[in-house]
Amino acid sequence: MKITDLNPHGGIGANCTYAKIGPFQFAIDSGLHPKYAGNDSLPRHEKIPSGTLDFILLTHCHLDHLGSLPLLSNLHPQAPIFLSYPSSILIRRMLSNSLAVMKRQRSELNLPELPLYGRSDLSNLYDRMEVLPLEEPLIFEKAGEEIEITAYHAGHVAGALSFEVSYLGKRTFFTGDVLFHDLRTLDGAQLPRQPVDTLVMETTRGMSERPAGKQRESEIVRLLQDIRKCLKRGGSALIPVFALGRMQEMLVVLDEARKNKALPPTPVFCSGLGMDLVNHMHQISRNFNRIHFSRKVLRSLGAQPLPRKIKPGEPVPMQGIYLVSSGMLVEHTPSYMLASSMLGNDRDGLFFVGYCDPNTPGGQLLTCTHGDDFLFEAVDIQTKIRATVQQYDLSGHADRDELLAYAKALSPRKIVLHHGDPESRAWFAQQLEACNLPVLDPEPLLEYEV
Repeated sequence: MKITDLNPHGGIGANCTYAKIGPFQFAIDSGLHPKYAGNDSLPRHEKIPSGTLDFILLTHCHLDHLGSLPLLSNLHPQAPIFLSYPSSILIRRMLSNSLAVMKRQRSELNLPELPLYGRSDLSNLYDRMEVLPLEEPLIFEKAGEEIEITAYHAGHVAGALSFEVSYLGKRTFFTGDVLFHDLRTLDGAQLPRQPVDTLVMETTRGMSERPAGKQRESEIVRLLQDIRKCLKRGGSALIPVFALGRMQEMLVVLDEARKNKALPPTPVFCSGLGMDLVNHMHQISRNFNRIHFSRKVLRSLGAQPLPRKIKPGEPVPMQGIYLVSSGMLVEHTPSYMLASSMLGNDRDGLFFVGYCDPNTPGGQLLTCTHGDDFLFEAVDIQTKIRATVQQYDLSGHADRDELLAYAKALSPRKIVLHHGDPESRAWFAQQLEACNLPVLDPEPLLEYEV
């Protein structure tokens, strides 16, 4: 197999992998980099000769894996897009929202190339989608030869897949983003354990050691305790969330806490794409038994839209719990605007429940200490950090030790590291080499034979 990472920035973001196996050429994912905009956010699609892909595999619908798929598909219109049933539902809302954001960014960021695609491009993309049932091999034929593709439930987020690709008895396994533990709304990954020749493995949490006793349930308890303290002193709690997955999970967590009297009756405010996805998740859960979610949670929790009078830097008009995206406080999002209003109030709390890229406002805030000055550059507001700021280990990615154990179980001839910052990849490379497992940490845009 020959493989190229088309994310020019490396690390996490603009995920797109170009693979050649025998006469077959295919890509896995095609995302947008969350730290960049316009052409800077794209994978290097031009590294793939136009019209040469036989098929495209989509692991899941987070935009760092999905956001540039319409562009890649336009360059290879004959290539079917293989994805899960949940992704075939979610993709429409995610890309529609991405298009709306790009239209807004055109003037905000003065980027004339935006939007990168239009409605007709999305319609063409949807016509090329083919749903893969789980654990049922698909035989793809070309020039008298066959390649076998099998999809597996990967946890992480609704619809996430891992893929096994087999050719002439050689097996390659692409983990995609994976989570082995069950969530409130989603079953954990159910992956094969048979040996493979090549393993392409995510490495997101390579720098995140989970201390003994610091498990997901204990982290939820700690989060609820901190929200309670915040509300008791008359403040509000901001929980920045990813629109797909984390918002729906946290709705269920808050509803359970309310029913169990672990939280007092308090208004819960939600907004944005995550609320739109509630209906999609409800629909999917009725037809896909690994997802467990009902929109009834909104009524049970008494969820409300954001108050109309919220302005950057001004006190929030109502006390409550604010569950809004983006999860990393990306500029011009509801969580960013609310944070600019709450960070300087010692009664309020900002509670992060997911990964924050170090170069995003959320990641930068997490490196600061109480009393530091913090600048919300996009709205020209600087404030001292007086609110409580905490992060909880509720990641949607597998722990590094779990992935290490999984890699050992598959005993591959070669392991290709993927989807991780340099420090995370370095940790995995050191640990795997100590186990005598050959490792490749590919440089972006270079082709490797494995």
